[in-house]
Amino acid sequence: MVRNQTKISKYLAYLLRHNPSGMKISREGFVSLEELLGKLRKRWPNLSEKDLQRLVKEDSKGRYEIKGREIRARYGHSIDVNPTLPEAKVDKLYHGTTYEASQKILEEGLKSKGRQKIHLSASIEDAVEVGKRRTSNPVVLAVNVKGARRAGIRVEKASDKVFVAHRIPSRFISKSSK
Repeated sequence: MVRNQTKISKYLAYLLRHNPSGMKISREGFVSLEELLGKLRKRWPNLSEKDLQRLVKEDSKGRYEIKGREIRARYGHSIDVNPTLPEAKVDKLYHGTTYEASQKILEEGLKSKGRQKIHLSASIEDAVEVGKRRTSNPVVLAVNVKGARRAGIRVEKASDKVFVAHRIPSRFISKSSK
């Protein structure tokens, strides 16, 4: 793998989630591999398609997907795309956040802010890691996906660790014991 793997991954996320920067992007969020490689090679001239494929395959959060000659981010978009994802087949998920935000979420529910969908974690441990981006002592909230699904709320599986939804009303959220 080329050096600067973290920097390449961050720039890849930026391009595919927030600013395709002149690349043609489909409603599903796909861009041409060739077009994307052209952008990436302006910063990393020796980056090969194999390097990019390896980066996608080894991404621990399953953020990216390659289909044929196209690539996309599965979740985390602030741009107007709508990737089709499979419905979640789980009963419970988790959300790690700050104490202050948890109080508001328990009252108002989970709403996307700055992105198209909210992110939920498959495990308490993953939710703790997500929450640690904002605080050293995150609060983990449990989401009753089964109940939300019965109420007509769609929760989608973006990867093995990350699930997404447009919103989750507060009645389906409780404080989890870590």
